[in-house]
Amino acid sequence: MTLKLVDRIVTAAAVVCLVASTVMILANVFYRYVVLDWLRGWSREAEWLVPLYDALNRAFGAVSVTADEVPGYLLVWIAFLGAYLALRRDGHIGFDLLILSLPARAHRVLRIATEAAILAFLGLLLWQSLRMIRVDGATEIETAEIAQGWFMAVLPIAALLLALPIGLRLLGRLHGENSNGVQAADIPPTPPLPLQGGGSTSGATASSSPLEGEDRGGG
Repeated sequence: MTLKLVDRIVTAAAVVCLVASTVMILANVFYRYVVLDWLRGWSREAEWLVPLYDALNRAFGAVSVTADEVPGYLLVWIAFLGAYLALRRDGHIGFDLLILSLPARAHRVLRIATEAAILAFLGLLLWQSLRMIRVDGATEIETAEIAQGWFMAVLPIAALLLALPIGLRLLGRLHGENSNGVQAADIPPTPPLPLQGGGSTSGATASSSPLEGEDRGGG
């Protein structure tokens, strides 16, 4: 299984979680503001709306509380799956000014040490999350008969997903490869932000300051 296939599976899972969370939130908003507020008030004045109100109240009222809790858990899935996708496109925030200023050998050693430390942290996360699932995973959430372990499972899954490209990258560095040694993800890069005032970075490099103009014109 190549990393690009893993990228597609993770992207699909993140989309499913996002869509499910959005649908639940919209259903909850519809129930609270349309059914309980507007439709209930209208049904007091128009009796022909009472059957519609009763039907919608029974349909949405049974899942309203659950639809209020589950999106919060799905947000955790979205965040961790998104962390993997961001890693695959080098989208995480990094401050590499010091590393880039080091000699090549020191740069390589520091990169290896950093990635080894990340792998150690991910190993700790995997171990502790599995322990947490064994202890509390069978406990059901407050609003539905759904075990919390289904939502906690994203922690060991994310630890393994994040460790996969980092481990391959570390192996590549240990073997002296200049590149990351990991197949790039099929995700378009983030476009550069324009400068203030609508200018672009290319235009900024070509422009000259007022002082430079004065020096050229002053003779």
